[in-house]
Amino acid sequence: MKIAHISDTHFPQIIKESFDRSIKKINNSDIEFVIHTGDLVDRGYLREYEEAIQSFSKLKKPIIFVPGNHDGKNVGLKLFENFIGPLNGVKEGKDYVVIYLNSVIPDMNEGRISNSSFLWLKETLRGHLDKEIKIVCFHHHLVPVPNTGRERNVLFNSGDVLDLLLKYGVNLVLNGHKHYPNVYKLENLVIVNAGTMCSIKTRLGDKNSFNIIEIDDKIKVKTLRFGEIREREYERKKERIYNVNSEKLFRIVQIAGTCIDNSDIFNKKMFLNAFKKISALNPDFIVHCGDIVNEGLNKNYTLAAKYLKTPIFFVPGPRDINYLGYNLFPKYFDFIETHVTKKVAFKFLNSCQYDSDIGVIGRGELDRIKQFSRIPSEFKAIVLHHNLLPIENTREKGLLEDAGDILYELTRLKIDLVLTGHSSHPSARKIENTLVVNANSLSCKRQRNLFGNSFNIIDVYKDFIYVSEIQSLSGSRHVLGIWKRKI
Repeated sequence: MKIAHISDTHFPQIIKESFDRSIKKINNSDIEFVIHTGDLVDRGYLREYEEAIQSFSKLKKPIIFVPGNHDGKNVGLKLFENFIGPLNGVKEGKDYVVIYLNSVIPDMNEGRISNSSFLWLKETLRGHLDKEIKIVCFHHHLVPVPNTGRERNVLFNSGDVLDLLLKYGVNLVLNGHKHYPNVYKLENLVIVNAGTMCSIKTRLGDKNSFNIIEIDDKIKVKTLRFGEIREREYERKKERIYNVNSEKLFRIVQIAGTCIDNSDIFNKKMFLNAFKKISALNPDFIVHCGDIVNEGLNKNYTLAAKYLKTPIFFVPGPRDINYLGYNLFPKYFDFIETHVTKKVAFKFLNSCQYDSDIGVIGRGELDRIKQFSRIPSEFKAIVLHHNLLPIENTREKGLLEDAGDILYELTRLKIDLVLTGHSSHPSARKIENTLVVNANSLSCKRQRNLFGNSFNIIDVYKDFIYVSEIQSLSGSRHVLGIWKRKI
């Protein structure tokens, strides 16, 4: 199976040479069909649609058009339906299914899969479980994309969408929106973003491009920039073989969201009970991923220092540095940048900004991460507060400004583990060779997990990583996953 993935043509703001050259290359290939992942036109006007449809009449291959945010401007989605057809749909073959759906909020750059579309997607996937290849397409990016500036214009429910796609064994997701090509494998899901095929709106001085995707026992993605081809290749089948006799290297307890204060937001009983269980687990390291106190006030830090006497590595969350917290955090808790042993090296990042939920790492810190990656430890871990990947049961807001660039570098540098602590919901996902684990709130009543307040145990063995969530009050265990290590 071979398809072309194009996106973000933005008629009439096109480079005609790029358009004609792309169409010619596709017409002269053995591609079966083409998927356009949105922003066919620039402002949603009638004349733009007329010009775009006329131009695409040169294409000799079947094509699926997916609506983008620019297509939906100025009531453009009605024109999209008139010129092209339904906003959601299914293309089915003998061994494959392509499901495409609308992620557009009219006249907004942000997107969402509506409740009705989400349920339709779920039922459609359920009805095609027998298909060997499952492809889902929508315009907005599912995970942060590098070299695209500040993380914004996100898919609001990307965490829930990602969770659904993983549960139903989707092989491939195709997105556009960010005008920069990128490919990730997240668990067993290959996520492909297309650049702009012919628009003048390129990023980083990039060339126009499109993707050719070939699927057999592997998923092969070729990004064709004019004068350059880049290729990524992934096995479709997930490895599930673990050496149960593997040597255990160390144990990390990961906590977040203690939110200590004198109000009923802080559940003291939950906190004390959780730390009894943590002590009994004999961890080698305890890492707190932020929001130690509920508000950055002196009385809260005094109380937190009283409760948190166990040796812990801390990074701040937004609650820790609001009000007086910017000065109180370093006074009460040591913030160290690195901790290095022969077996493991930790790099701790302050991703917070004063009086803001929005976080940032910055170029200078990114350079220090690159230096850290050269430390000769067997295992490398990065710790910060803000999420790098979307979390289920939360509204994605793009709270880490440079998430796209940070995620790209961490995966490129093959960092083994990233620990985060925002959004009050546990999650563990492997993207490329990097495992990203988010902690729930340990003792704050503001949490989104039906399992209740909890903390994570990360057991690192020579051959695999085993991650569990432990309920703060009962001590019940919920396995988040087991991942084979790439050594």
